[in-house]
Amino acid sequence: MTWVAEEFEDVDGLLERLHALCANTNEDMAACRGQADSNWPLEASIDRLQAPDSDYHTRLAEERAILHKFWVRSEKYLGANERDRVEGHLAKNSISAWPVLQHYRAPTRLLDWTRSPYVALYYAAIHRHERDGTVWWFKHKPFEDGVDRRWDLYHMNRDPVTRAVNLSDTAFNPDGPKWISILECAPKFHRIEVQQGFFTVAGRLGLNHAELIEDVMSGAKSGAQSPQYGKIIVRAWLKQPILDRLKTMNIHSRSLDYPGADLVGKELSRELEEARRCASIERKRS
Repeated sequence: MTWVAEEFEDVDGLLERLHALCANTNEDMAACRGQADSNWPLEASIDRLQAPDSDYHTRLAEERAILHKFWVRSEKYLGANERDRVEGHLAKNSISAWPVLQHYRAPTRLLDWTRSPYVALYYAAIHRHERDGTVWWFKHKPFEDGVDRRWDLYHMNRDPVTRAVNLSDTAFNPDGPKWISILECAPKFHRIEVQQGFFTVAGRLGLNHAELIEDVMSGAKSGAQSPQYGKIIVRAWLKQPILDRLKTMNIHSRSLDYPGADLVGKELSRELEEARRCASIERKRS
């Protein structure tokens, strides 16, 4: 089964469908992600910026350098919890520090998701009004169950009491497995909390999250008759009416987006993009 796309010709029909995704808040809860262009894949920001044909060890080194640069340049902007989180995981090269960078728009291998389909709809509608957007979604529990069954296949170490997996054990290994998992940010920073956010993270750089999620969901044991994942196309000509409606629901830029260390994150994205451009020029010359 592939990601089945649904389309709606009016705002009311679209909102009704989104409401169905969040009608049950327990086992049937959906994870949602909005993207402004329906042609964009579920691809992490660092993968969009790194040269795809570069050596994998080089790409891992670039990823580690981003964490160090972010810490040096953003310390004065961050709150106490955020500083402690980044500094505490810096020496360990732990993936647990990446949610802070991701939320401030630095390039990482994480993808933002939300438990609110309306927040996802906002991000699908806010930019590129000349292009259709997309709300991607998958059911949370069958995904988590499917991921959990795979850890033993990947020979991942588990905590003997909690059965939790340390994702950093293989995430920075050049030969690590191609897993995908949900990553929560704890403690919940205000910015992540208001967006009801969490992340998916892949075990390796350069992986398409849609393919990984589909693989997990296709193998999930579920007796449900309804689809367990899919995407909703947000038509370009509906984007402004959608934003007008969402504003009446108190979903707008001021309620979801806050300035600060975002400037550092954007700067790091520009640097990586420039490095990719220069590398491409050098390859053409050689």
